[in-house]
Amino acid sequence: MADERKAERRVGLARFWARARQVLTTDPTGSDEDDLVVEEAGATALADEARKRRGGTAKVAQLAAYDPLGQLAPREEGAPAAGRAALASLWDRMPAINAAEVAAVIEADLGDSPERLFASWDRAPLAAASLGQVHAATSADGARYAVKVQYPGIAAALTADAESTDFVRRLAGSEVGRALDDAAIAELRAAVIGELDYRAEAAALARFGAAWAGDAAIRIPAVIAERSGARVLTMSRAPGISLVEAARASAEVRNAAATAIVRFAWGSPLRHNLLNADPNPGNYLVDADGDGVRVWFLDFGCAVTLDERAAADDRELWWGVLDVDGQSGAERFRMALARQGVLRRAASLATTVHRDWERAVAAPFRDKSFHWTRAYAAELTDATRRALAAGGIGLPARAVMLWRARLGVASVLGMLEPTLPFRQILQDVIGTGRAALR
Repeated sequence: MADERKAERRVGLARFWARARQVLTTDPTGSDEDDLVVEEAGATALADEARKRRGGTAKVAQLAAYDPLGQLAPREEGAPAAGRAALASLWDRMPAINAAEVAAVIEADLGDSPERLFASWDRAPLAAASLGQVHAATSADGARYAVKVQYPGIAAALTADAESTDFVRRLAGSEVGRALDDAAIAELRAAVIGELDYRAEAAALARFGAAWAGDAAIRIPAVIAERSGARVLTMSRAPGISLVEAARASAEVRNAAATAIVRFAWGSPLRHNLLNADPNPGNYLVDADGDGVRVWFLDFGCAVTLDERAAADDRELWWGVLDVDGQSGAERFRMALARQGVLRRAASLATTVHRDWERAVAAPFRDKSFHWTRAYAAELTDATRRALAAGGIGLPARAVMLWRARLGVASVLGMLEPTLPFRQILQDVIGTGRAALR
């Protein structure tokens, strides 16, 4: 943790010197522009530290790049600030380790060199992220693989980072982490450390793959078990472009990709009791051609299996949102919140803060069509932060991963700026929740 604290101090110093330069060279009016300069300096310093340390620092930096409440939002449409751009590059473009180190991990895990295990092996990585990097390979029959290799020593570094409660709170995103109790912190800590076990990720890939088998738009890579281990995960290689590139595609492609993401993000927990709790924008590929648009979901290191009670309570919540009777729907939504342990004080239901939060949660699913913008993602996260700060709601251990993922997906959808019938999409996923007439 000493290294983590040093990194925090360096980021803080970068902000301090940026503010000091403003005081010496500009009119220190405390304007929004001045604040952006300071945050830009901090973001750039955080990106530099993440490249050096990987692991926990990189995870915080990756989250900061798409956190809708961060002060690093684009200053104008389509022109992201330099600080956020530096952080966003960490989604899949961390500095790579050298080929010899990669080979050593593969030999230790699988018993032979990558050149012997695969018909072809690309020594330069396709992508590099917080805990490992991905290399292209092929089998003897020409099958294309993506081989994820864990950085040597990263397990000890991330485990040490996760010992800090403050660090785990930052991984919850924005200021939401401040509201987490000890049990929720422990749940999030276990999920983050669990990302180090590639065998567990392979099992999660198999579960999600079975759940969505045959779907026309949702795709999950297949695991190549005989070429996988605790620190090496070999999968079928997915085609497509990054989410950042897809955000510049046509409205048709963006809407189709967003539809798949919504179906996956809500359908996995509500229909299949499965939750992929890491919606990092680097974990998607969008494959569009004359046959349609498919989204590949790539990273399942932070995956959770929900018990039936948790899934049932969450379905009740969304059935409340979909209810055509506003009064009975609100009651159903709030009863589900109470069963989840999210509603802490019934008296808060009458407050403006709580009602603003409920409106923000329900907004995309209220009307026939909704434009899901970056501004809406920020509104939802800010409303959640304020409701948590007021103390009327909380995120207990059984709900923290669901809501953390939900806020992250909201930000991802904001990148695509889709206009869709989200109400109908959600209803197609879970039905109306109304008992059949007899």
